[in-house]
Amino acid sequence: MARRPTTPRPRPGTVRPTPPAERPEQSAERRPAREARPRTTEGTGPAKGPSRTARSGRPPQSGRTPQSGGAAQPGRAAPTGRSAAPAASARSAHSAPSAHSAASPSPAPGAPRGRGRSLGRPAVAPEAPLAPPRTQEEEPGGGRVVQAADRFRALVAGRPWRRRRRAIIAGTLVTLLVIVAALATAVMLPALQVRDITVEGTGYVAEEDVREAVASYSGDSVLLLPTHEIADRAAEVPGVASAEVDRAWPDGMTVTVTEAAPVAQLTRADGSTAVVDAAGEELPAAAAEGATLVPMTVQGGAADPEGAAATMSEVLASLPDPLRGAVREVSASSTSDVTLVLTLEDGGTKTVVWGDAHDAELKAEVVQALLGRPGTTIDVSSPVAPVTR
Repeated sequence: MARRPTTPRPRPGTVRPTPPAERPEQSAERRPAREARPRTTEGTGPAKGPSRTARSGRPPQSGRTPQSGGAAQPGRAAPTGRSAAPAASARSAHSAPSAHSAASPSPAPGAPRGRGRSLGRPAVAPEAPLAPPRTQEEEPGGGRVVQAADRFRALVAGRPWRRRRRAIIAGTLVTLLVIVAALATAVMLPALQVRDITVEGTGYVAEEDVREAVASYSGDSVLLLPTHEIADRAAEVPGVASAEVDRAWPDGMTVTVTEAAPVAQLTRADGSTAVVDAAGEELPAAAAEGATLVPMTVQGGAADPEGAAATMSEVLASLPDPLRGAVREVSASSTSDVTLVLTLEDGGTKTVVWGDAHDAELKAEVVQALLGRPGTTIDVSSPVAPVTR
């Protein structure tokens, strides 16, 4: 007896094809696992994910329905022994979405669907990708959009080195203000005003003359004393060659003078006399006390007596020490006929026609060389052609 053929059972994990006539009922039995969530139909939104055909890259086979889950493959026999009632109850139970499925949000359009969704497991949303770093975006016109927020923030926010610099500048200004205020206060203090004037280094020059010359600075602040100006004022006193001024704290100053050395006693054409120094400046009469003075005489009828007196003083000051000690008398009637009378070692005298004050060194050398020659007069008014007679 022939055996009744039986329909082979499909292997686990495979989809059993159903004949075209049984597709609606068979798809209803297998729909619960795949229709747990409402589907987005065509026209209401984009598809949730790529289809199996798109993922595998294979073209769809002819005769396969687009429904997922219970799509039957043609050419395979449907299983027997199942009644239509369970299929109908399953279809009625899963035809409408459950409350949980309706409440759950549908995935965003274009989001990829996991493979576990075909087996009835909910798809896990992938993690959002990290935001790419901000870069310079290019505009269609060729320009660039620069993210300048950081630059503006750096300009607005204070920087430590700027704060330090401001603190240093502020501290310096405060220090300068304090110093200026202290100086101003010290200048106005009565304890620092000049009250005592001390004069030192005087001999024949009277201290009262020097003190009177600088008395206008009494009462000024010691801090602001113009020492050079005071020294020049003191040097104008007759007989003072130079002067130095020092501050004497807290309320005085010291004037140190250097007196001019007297060299001659001038007898003018009118008969008056005066003590003069090497520069021809007239000194106080007290300068002649205890000094060895050379008599200088301005001859009568001189056209320029003052010039003659100044020239004699200049010639006397330019003589070397051996000749200056031997000068006995100096006379002149003008600036170009100065005459000296020298005392010799043997007690005799010799007259030297000096002329003007030019070429003093050369004239002195010629005179020293001709002193031993016979004669009483040596003319060195022209030193390159001296004459003895």
